[in-house]
Amino acid sequence: MMRSSLVMSCIGNFSKQKKNQNYERKVVIMNRLFNISCSILVTTLVLLGWSYNASATVYDQAVADKPSWNPLHNAPTDADNKSLAERLIRLPRQPKLLDERYDPILLVRTVFVSTAEDQHYETNADDKKVLVDSSKMDTSLYGHREGFVLENVEIGLKGRFNKYGLYYKAKFDLVPKEKNGNRSSDYLKDAYLGWDYYSVFDIRVGRMKLPFSQANMTSTSKRNLVYAPNLNTLIPKRQIGGLIAISDPWQIATLTGGIFNSAKQSIQQMSSLQQLMYVGRFDLDVGNILKVANANFMNFNFKLGANIAFTKQNYDPPTKHRWIGFDAKLSLYIFTVTGEYLIKDYYLEGVTPDDLLANRAYGWHADLTVHAWPGVIDFTARIEESDGDDADEVHGFNPTFPMDEVVKQKKRWISFGTTVHFTKWSKMSLNYIIREELEGYNLENDVILGMIQIDI
Repeated sequence: MMRSSLVMSCIGNFSKQKKNQNYERKVVIMNRLFNISCSILVTTLVLLGWSYNASATVYDQAVADKPSWNPLHNAPTDADNKSLAERLIRLPRQPKLLDERYDPILLVRTVFVSTAEDQHYETNADDKKVLVDSSKMDTSLYGHREGFVLENVEIGLKGRFNKYGLYYKAKFDLVPKEKNGNRSSDYLKDAYLGWDYYSVFDIRVGRMKLPFSQANMTSTSKRNLVYAPNLNTLIPKRQIGGLIAISDPWQIATLTGGIFNSAKQSIQQMSSLQQLMYVGRFDLDVGNILKVANANFMNFNFKLGANIAFTKQNYDPPTKHRWIGFDAKLSLYIFTVTGEYLIKDYYLEGVTPDDLLANRAYGWHADLTVHAWPGVIDFTARIEESDGDDADEVHGFNPTFPMDEVVKQKKRWISFGTTVHFTKWSKMSLNYIIREELEGYNLENDVILGMIQIDI
């Protein structure tokens, strides 16, 4: 009996000691991240000879006669002074590299990742001690990873024939992944054709992102942090279908609706119209109201979005699904705040009676970005929470940590990041993610990330 008590005491002490060591390591890593961020800022300022009048990338500042800083760009433009008739015609697309009709696409994102390891004992439902080892988790966004990761290699072509208002995009990803980070065989990302000659109307058909959620519609290359918020995994990936968007000449209010397939891959064909997905989104741009009134100040802009989607037979699981979401983005001076809340109701596979309560997944996030040196250096902080299944079943008590369970586990993450824009086509990001499990076994498995991105 005494031996058993001694063993349990040793296990308890080992667990406490391990958690204390992980906490101390977390503090050290956070201090290092802060010091690195400050070093990047100070070094860049010193090298470029900081003054106080304009904004551009590191390269633009380096070749300028007098590098400077100024986030305010409120001077009226020709576009602001156009007549109503002129506003009805959409502005011509400008080429990014070669020609507005045939512009190549190349996105390469390489990430170096390191995940903290945690080994300690937990008590399971049978009141037995179980060794929990975070390094045994799958090598994915939600698991344990070390070393270099090739996140994206996207190639393609896009363009617009300005005279006719016809535009297109065709893009492939050579290292395709699902939204949860698992490897995919769906290489085709975008393949669509659209017409938007008039600014108040846009129609598009093909494979594309659903017009749903700010996190979903934000381009991978435009993210303030390396990864999108976790709630993005609750939203279906690109699908084949069509959409129509209607707006006013000042782009203050926009209503978008679409009908899409609900399929796992772009080449997959549906067997029933019940698999169609209906999507709607409403956007309100308060900042454009102020521009019309010539009352804009300090880069103020405020955008609101509301989303809704429905399908009678989604692909994952193949049952009835409903989505509702709201998002907002506020910009003022050198600050940008974004936030979103999303719920997803769905039935378990094989259980579809309307009188049964659906399972509910949810997610929310709030981001604050400080454009410390606009166009050169940004600092971002994010807090988010998500739960892939808030039913009575609790996830995260399987010591093998299968990916399907970890994705659905209720979690809260806090992320910090620094981004340096070297040129308009390249940037480097450094992120630190504090990961907290709100159900299941609790692990000290924070992640530090470094990313280099080339976007042409």
